[in-house]
Amino acid sequence: MVKTYIGQWLYTFPWSQVVSGFWQKFPNPYTGHILSEDTYYRTVTDDQKLISKRVLAKTNKLPRWGERIFYRGSASTIGFIIEESVCDLKEKIFTTNTVNINMKSLMTVEETCTYRPDKEDETRTICEKKVVAKGELFGFKTTLETFAMQRYKKNHELASLGLEFILHKLYLPQLPPPPVVGIKTPDTRTFSRKLSDKAKHLLKSSSNDTLEC
Repeated sequence: MVKTYIGQWLYTFPWSQVVSGFWQKFPNPYTGHILSEDTYYRTVTDDQKLISKRVLAKTNKLPRWGERIFYRGSASTIGFIIEESVCDLKEKIFTTNTVNINMKSLMTVEETCTYRPDKEDETRTICEKKVVAKGELFGFKTTLETFAMQRYKKNHELASLGLEFILHKLYLPQLPPPPVVGIKTPDTRTFSRKLSDKAKHLLKSSSNDTLEC
């Protein structure tokens, strides 16, 4: 059994601006849990598709039951995820796929996002999101999948608000930035330098198929 969530987000900016803003969205007030980002592959194909791969490090705060069972009282761990993206400039479709590369003995969480111009108004962009969570630990599969879905539903809204914040900053600098809501933790990206080496080490040692260029 796996759990699946499908959602959608509407950006009031054209597709080209949303894609450009995507690559500039860190840091922002909503993504303090993102510690570092390292691009390790990028190319432009003959048919004008930009293909990129990067590894991101982020904090993973555990629930209390998780602290006791899995990490003996440690409230937070560092999670590493691979993000692969394809930007089709001709068709105006930008697709990202992310999946965790550590803690797979517990569960795998994979997210796919597709950004397209709104057919009714090309000054807007629609992002369709799909996430699949699969628990791997016998006896805890359903619990882990439920936890992953609950966390994703909260975090995907913050991620979308973070991109919106950057889009306003980039393309509407004459206006005051939108108010920041629902954030209690400070930005922790000051730790990014310490984590870059760890991320690169995981890239080299991982046997995941998504790492093949």
